[in-house]
Amino acid sequence: MMLEDTYLRAIKAIIANYGHAVQYVGGDPETGARPFAYTIGLHRSGGRDYELAVSGLGPAASAGVLDLLAEALSENDTPPSAGLQVRNLLELGLDLRLRLVSHPEELGVIRLVYGAAPTVWQALWPDLANRFPGDPAYDLADELQELL
Repeated sequence: MMLEDTYLRAIKAIIANYGHAVQYVGGDPETGARPFAYTIGLHRSGGRDYELAVSGLGPAASAGVLDLLAEALSENDTPPSAGLQVRNLLELGLDLRLRLVSHPEELGVIRLVYGAAPTVWQALWPDLANRFPGDPAYDLADELQELL
């Protein structure tokens, strides 16, 4: 039995038990690529047709943000859209802002489980003044949060 088969069975079991799984992809110090994470299985539950992603956070923070965001969108029956700001979701009352992921097909485990990738929305996190990448006066380094 191949390790990939075992891993995919574990992912499918998590999806069956919780409605979705979170795949974390560590960064690469040699290339400067930032870590990122994405959900697998949301698009098959609760009438959703999308997955969620986040970049630049550690494993626990990524899973926490994605789970909070999925729950908030579901509870409020809010479909994701470009620029949608989900208010007061993070500590200190900070928001998340959504943007469409440019190449969802590159999120490999979704493809391995389902054969194709649905629409994926990236959650951007703000600086402490609640400004996002691309906003005037955003004061975090652009490379902290890679746009997927």
